[in-house]
Amino acid sequence: MSATATGSTRRTAPPRRTAWTVVVPLAAALVLGALAGFAPFPVLLGGLALVVGAAVVLRLEWVALALVAVSVFEDYVAHVGPGVVKGLALLLVVAWVIRRCQGRLHHAPRSPVLVAALAFVVVLLLATALHNNGAAGRDVLLRYVGFLGVLFVLADALRGGLRPVRLSQVYVVASTVAAGCGLLTFALGADRRVGGPIGDPNDFAFFLLPAVALGLAVRRTTRRAWPWDVATVVVLVATLGTLSRGALVGLAVMAVLAVGAGMVRLRGAVALVAVVSMAAGLVAVAFPGLVSVSLQQKDFVAAQNVSERLDLWTAAAQMTVEHPVLGMGPGAFALHHRDFLSSLPDDVNHPLDVAHNTWLELSSELGVLGFLAFVGMLAVAFAQAWSVWRRRRDPVAAAVCVALVGTAASATFVTEQYYLPMWLLCALAVGVAAQTGTAEETR
Repeated sequence: MSATATGSTRRTAPPRRTAWTVVVPLAAALVLGALAGFAPFPVLLGGLALVVGAAVVLRLEWVALALVAVSVFEDYVAHVGPGVVKGLALLLVVAWVIRRCQGRLHHAPRSPVLVAALAFVVVLLLATALHNNGAAGRDVLLRYVGFLGVLFVLADALRGGLRPVRLSQVYVVASTVAAGCGLLTFALGADRRVGGPIGDPNDFAFFLLPAVALGLAVRRTTRRAWPWDVATVVVLVATLGTLSRGALVGLAVMAVLAVGAGMVRLRGAVALVAVVSMAAGLVAVAFPGLVSVSLQQKDFVAAQNVSERLDLWTAAAQMTVEHPVLGMGPGAFALHHRDFLSSLPDDVNHPLDVAHNTWLELSSELGVLGFLAFVGMLAVAFAQAWSVWRRRRDPVAAAVCVALVGTAASATFVTEQYYLPMWLLCALAVGVAAQTGTAEETR
């Protein structure tokens, strides 16, 4: 028998087990078990930290989806820890850095939305360097930095594998759950307006507006549309329950654009309005006392709110006139707006630290250049999503267009550059544009 034949009949020897493969896991188990007996809570936190760390290394998309979902429950998670949302944002950036160390996420060309965002960064830094507003300015600057970081990372992830429709679905589900919590809180009489996970009903309504448009979009991307229809109705009823005038204006503008551009059929829009009206009517019938008190309180404070906001808008406009190029720096409105107020109601019992107008507050703190840079970023995002909608009839792109217009209209009555929705919509615009480019390349 030849040596070759002899070698072919020999069985491959199993790998030798060394002592380390047994001793190390056993020792680790013993140490962890002993530590868990003495200090179970720190060990549990350490284990969770290891799991989260593994998720960061392996799944950037998970962290992105978690941040988007948790942001809708900002006031709820604040009871767990005041920096949970900020921690998730930082974790997202860390996850992105780790992924980028392994290589590029995509080979898409530079996005014009991100170029506009870079222009906003330049103006922000110049205004900060020119005006030192102390701790207030530093806090506002850090908030902008956080949202800009989230925008760049989400945009990169959406071009590198995270599908825009998946991110939209998560946001709609989170908003629906948040809307349900707000409606339940209202039904129990704990609040006279639907607020829930976001303490201020006006801010809560701002979060819900994009979910309305995205909910109507994702229903067209799945086999079962009815769960998304239910979600949209719940979000709409909660939005009406906030009694936010800015939200009502935003909804009206969104409806006009969606129907006028053919993104939503008129018959479908009428059916949706009918269902929402019936649901709102059922709420009014089931809780007549709560609804009556809420409307009365809203009417009582309406006149004061209008007068107060007109004064704040006037102060912000005057700040812009006197410092037109780069404004008075981040955080300046909260610090200096009283110097520009000609009158102020005597019975104000709450801090007046925002202008209740995104655009005037931007111009007062960052000047006309900052205002143009921020609006330019939104405009470029709208143009990209609109182009995708016209070419491919992508429902998510249509929803981004509608939501951007609605949130921009609503932001005229509230200060919302410090919240996620507009930044998220800009990232989604980058995502749908990149997805279109990939689809065209593969044809």
